[in-house]
Amino acid sequence: MKTSFYFVLWQFSWLLITLLDIPFLNKYGFFFSCIIVFFADHIIKKFLKKQIEYQKEREACALMEMAYNNEYKQYKRQVFSQMIVYTVTFAYILLIFISLFMSHSSVSLIDYILWGGFMILSGVYSSWHIKTYIKVVKAGRVILDERFQNVYQEYKDERDTSTFEDMLLPSPKYYRAISMANVVFAILSVVIGLITNIILYLYKGEIYSNSDLLQIGLTLYGMLAVYCGIKDLLSISNNQKYLFLLLSIVLVVVLYVPLTNYMNKVSLSAYIADDKNLIYDAEVNLVQETRIVDDINDYESTYMKRRFIVILSSEVNKKMLKKIVRNKAEFHVVYKDTLGEKMIIKITPSELKEIYNQTKSYLDVSLEVLKLDFNGAKVYDDGEFINLEFLVDGNASYLKQSEQTDLSTRLADFTRRCAEDYFIASLNRGMRVRLIFDNQQFIEHALCLGELEKEEKNVGLDELGKESESLFNIFLH
Repeated sequence: MKTSFYFVLWQFSWLLITLLDIPFLNKYGFFFSCIIVFFADHIIKKFLKKQIEYQKEREACALMEMAYNNEYKQYKRQVFSQMIVYTVTFAYILLIFISLFMSHSSVSLIDYILWGGFMILSGVYSSWHIKTYIKVVKAGRVILDERFQNVYQEYKDERDTSTFEDMLLPSPKYYRAISMANVVFAILSVVIGLITNIILYLYKGEIYSNSDLLQIGLTLYGMLAVYCGIKDLLSISNNQKYLFLLLSIVLVVVLYVPLTNYMNKVSLSAYIADDKNLIYDAEVNLVQETRIVDDINDYESTYMKRRFIVILSSEVNKKMLKKIVRNKAEFHVVYKDTLGEKMIIKITPSELKEIYNQTKSYLDVSLEVLKLDFNGAKVYDDGEFINLEFLVDGNASYLKQSEQTDLSTRLADFTRRCAEDYFIASLNRGMRVRLIFDNQQFIEHALCLGELEKEEKNVGLDELGKESESLFNIFLH
């Protein structure tokens, strides 16, 4: 069987082990895949011995034919391509072997041993092919190894009176069927290689986020699968080889949508799996977040939707948004109170896409949330402080000294709690709150960044309700 057969067999063995979903097999999946490939190869060589030997004889005749016709350039290209294939194979295995030591997951000892053994073998073969290529370049002619040198003269004598086709022995029984099987495996190899590289490109940093070396190694594997598949297809003597190659591309196009849809759902499910407040229903394509509040009647749906959309546009949510938008999923926020009442906020796929395409910094998002929560207040950033300015009711005059002391205490407490609740220190800013009276006099309290960093508590941006605004209701319009 041709090389592409083993690429396909390897992938099918992995697929079989994955579908069985047995913990023991999953842990030693690579080892069992090697066993499957080994025994499958042994069985095939035993039952298809004549067909395989005939295929090797054809390949030997093709090599000696190049020597007979002194086709040095073609021979040099063949030796060069073999050198590249073995060198890339060595690089692929080396990168995988190194990435095993960088993996944070548990890797079995047998995996290290097997990959280490394959790395050494591929390194030896790669070195041998590099030396062979150098030798061929220096010689400037076709060089046959000892196996073919012993039979070349006999081949040459017979070839002088026969055509190349006459030199090929009659094909054994079922050889044509084996050739068609090789075509099928070559097509599958091209498809697997292209799909592998497409998925690695589309989901870069998602599938194997902790190892760039592993992604590079698997990309090389995909390239090898494509190369071997195309090479085996082009080795077909009839004109159908280009049709088969086109069929491979068509299969990739046909499989692209269902495979990427599946990968999108798997990627989103895995990403939110550790968040107890988030769930993803793949069947209805819905992401749902649940939040518990004291009394649902204190919340107005339009306001809450606007606020949640602003928070969702933060840079910290970009990765999750990307996965949701890629799935074209809908997002529901379910607010529940202690009495069992609930309010559902729905965000459509088109709204999510618009949110994702916005480029808002964490600072911009924080300012927008403050403007929403303190409607009527002036909110701005001066580079040193996040400022909140409130206009006092028109009928109020500047406070007396005794009243100023009380309000200053309340204002200081509010500024501190506001800075903590909105995580102002994370914006690399201090917090200043100012009350402005009709006569343009004002009272304010400010906390610099250094003070906030000492007091900052681990309270998320999206946990603050509107109740803090009530402290200033007596002064605000």
